[in-house]
Amino acid sequence: MARSTTFTYNVTVVNPGSGNKYYMDGILQSYITLFPGCTYEFNQDDGSNGGHPLRFSETSDGTHNSGSEYTTGVTTSGTPGSATAFTKIEVTGNTAYLLYFYCTQHSGMGGKINIPPNYVKGNRCIIVAGNNAPGNLQVMDFFSIATTGNAADFGDMTSYGTSEGASCGSSFTRSVINHDRTGSASPGANTSTQEQITIASQGNSANFGDITGNGENSSGAAGSNSIRGMRMGHFNSYGSQTPDTFADKQISGYIISSSGNTSDFGDLTYACYGYGSSAGSSTRMIHAGGAYYGGSPQTTRARNIIEYFELASTGNASDFGDLPSACDTSAGASNGVRGIFQGGANAPADQGAVSGRTNVISYVTVASTGNATDYGDLTVARGNMPGMSNATRAICAGGTSPSAQNVIDYVTIASTGNSQDFGDLTSAKQAMGTGGDGHGGLQ
Repeated sequence: MARSTTFTYNVTVVNPGSGNKYYMDGILQSYITLFPGCTYEFNQDDGSNGGHPLRFSETSDGTHNSGSEYTTGVTTSGTPGSATAFTKIEVTGNTAYLLYFYCTQHSGMGGKINIPPNYVKGNRCIIVAGNNAPGNLQVMDFFSIATTGNAADFGDMTSYGTSEGASCGSSFTRSVINHDRTGSASPGANTSTQEQITIASQGNSANFGDITGNGENSSGAAGSNSIRGMRMGHFNSYGSQTPDTFADKQISGYIISSSGNTSDFGDLTYACYGYGSSAGSSTRMIHAGGAYYGGSPQTTRARNIIEYFELASTGNASDFGDLPSACDTSAGASNGVRGIFQGGANAPADQGAVSGRTNVISYVTVASTGNATDYGDLTVARGNMPGMSNATRAICAGGTSPSAQNVIDYVTIASTGNSQDFGDLTSAKQAMGTGGDGHGGLQ
């Protein structure tokens, strides 16, 4: 399947104590996966790349191990360490299925590249856990984003739980989901558990690691380089009824390919919980809406704020613009160019009232800051649902209106307009997470 999408790895050279190594977007990678139909640019303009040209070979460590340089579909430009220097590879069905990246001047700096044959990116969406009020669920559904139709059973989470606003980081092969509450009853107890699934293989989840703080009501998505997953904001405690302590600003991240706990990334511009939605590109993460505790009288209220941060390096978020109205529990998705925010709720109107849900879809251009613009309407006004996308299509599934729903909607991202019916989930549910090989359209 032909793609015109280019993904960029920002390359630096760092000595972690065992000699110089190539780092991709600030992360030491000994193994990366590239996919047919995509072009990958390894940007070497950082000064640390001086004297370290990155190239490809079918032999580990390339010319240092009696191999030769691989040049099919490869373009190089500039001098490493100077502006506009890069090595680019266009991956097709004819590209060697196993390559290595290496430095032509120094041995031991690179790693392995896997290229799965006949792979279609963004074809699988997995809907995780949730609840059907009053009970929490273990079940996971899945479907192909490219083909309308009903969802099928994928497997079970290791425990009952909801994944409300879950930080679901995905690579092309693995999704990582945090529960916010666990237990068969609703709402259940707060939890810091993260679980992982293999996207291509139906089956049950397995343990991944823990998140910092409790997991309740965070929001997030994967970095589009398929390396880093993000978690943004979360609920603190019902016993902390003040704007500053009820919710949290924390952004935390984790490496999707390596099981383990989250680490601090930076802070949002405002304290937030309640499913702020996420969209972005290969370099930028956008967080929109969410809930906080405040106002007069003080109660749970929604925000209209959109903010963003860059994925390549840790740091705090910055203001992006505003949503058309204050909103939480919307479904975020993106094709890397346009970010879509679908439905949601306006707390405190969303206290069990239909009027608190919206059918409004809005969008932003990811690369340009500014306010969101009206896109169209959902088939059913609802919130409390996850979003997902591939390169062309965004979906949202289930949700609350005010009872749990089984409906799946979709839109064609590049064309504004109302959503259309896609199919149905295996059962009505709300407060789910989502994973897959095109999560948030960020891959």
